[in-house]
Amino acid sequence: MIRFFNSVGYRRFLLAMLYVMVAAAAFNGFYTKWRLNDGHGPHSLASMVDGTAYRPYVYRQFAPAIANGIQDLMPAATVERLSERLTDPRRVNSRSGLAMRFPASEAMQAPVTLRYHIVYYLTFLALLGSLFAMRSVCLRAGASDAAATAAPLVIALLLPFFLTEGGFFYDFFEVLFMACAILLAWRIPVERPVRAAGRLGLLAVVAAMATWNKEAFFFYVVTLYPILRLSLPRLKAATVVAGLVFVCGCVYLALRVRYAGNPGGAVSFQPGANFFYFLDPGNWFRTESTYGVALPKGLSAVMVLMIVGVAVTGWRLLPAPFRLHVLMALAVNVPLFLLFAAEGEARNLSMLYPSLLVLMAMALTAWMNTAAPTAAGVDRAQA
Repeated sequence: MIRFFNSVGYRRFLLAMLYVMVAAAAFNGFYTKWRLNDGHGPHSLASMVDGTAYRPYVYRQFAPAIANGIQDLMPAATVERLSERLTDPRRVNSRSGLAMRFPASEAMQAPVTLRYHIVYYLTFLALLGSLFAMRSVCLRAGASDAAATAAPLVIALLLPFFLTEGGFFYDFFEVLFMACAILLAWRIPVERPVRAAGRLGLLAVVAAMATWNKEAFFFYVVTLYPILRLSLPRLKAATVVAGLVFVCGCVYLALRVRYAGNPGGAVSFQPGANFFYFLDPGNWFRTESTYGVALPKGLSAVMVLMIVGVAVTGWRLLPAPFRLHVLMALAVNVPLFLLFAAEGEARNLSMLYPSLLVLMAMALTAWMNTAAPTAAGVDRAQA
């Protein structure tokens, strides 16, 4: 029995359970804060799955398309039967229902409910999968096992804070796709041409799906260049990035053509909104209900202080290619944030999530290494 509980398989089971529980807590923090934008016609889930949402929200069709596809594969009678069960009024006050204590939820609308539940659980699985992908990224970057395990948990718990002034299901898929893209770009096996071609092909598929999920990935692929340079010469790495930009551009163009008749615009242009927002000292100390408690907003002075401390500690341990990735992500994301983000909308700095992740892992590695000798000294003194 002791041998079983000390086995690698059991430790992996415990890790999986830990990630499931933290992902569930973080996802609940998001859902109780924003739900799936129920009732907000221009960008609600009901309008997303029907393809009637306003631009640019309607472009984020990855999860809605899967939900529509799954429902279309089911017999109409099965869809009707499931929809009736899911919209049973008793579910409003049931712990098994998504509409618990919220009768106006779109989860209670028969034409939408099945697709609502599909997107809901796909989003949770995306967050859960991203934890494992982020752990692999941290290990590749050189973080210790403990730090690489803990850093994704911290990022997951921070996500509801960053989803301020708005929060959407596709934000979680974006985290997953960014982490997977980094893993696929990391050390392409050039000595095995077939495997290298397969890896690059899979990277192109991930880029296409990520752009289908959120068009901003078109810009994010540029930041993969220094990671590709770990195994590819300059010209080949640049060619791969150019190819990824082309793939993302084709997907985005197809979405723009498909939904050209929808209300709204291709982008939400808000130049200077955040520049003036942060000139007001009071905005640095605003709070927001997160996890059911009034806590600092995602871009408050408290959060910035935490991030700066993590960055200062973790920066010196970052591999050189990842340092360049962080700088490129800043160069790409900050101008986009200043041009297109609503006031204080931290989620529009999402291209920096992988940077914060690895900086967090490296900072935790440094702090754990500092604490270990201290603890060892105390043990020796007590002995």
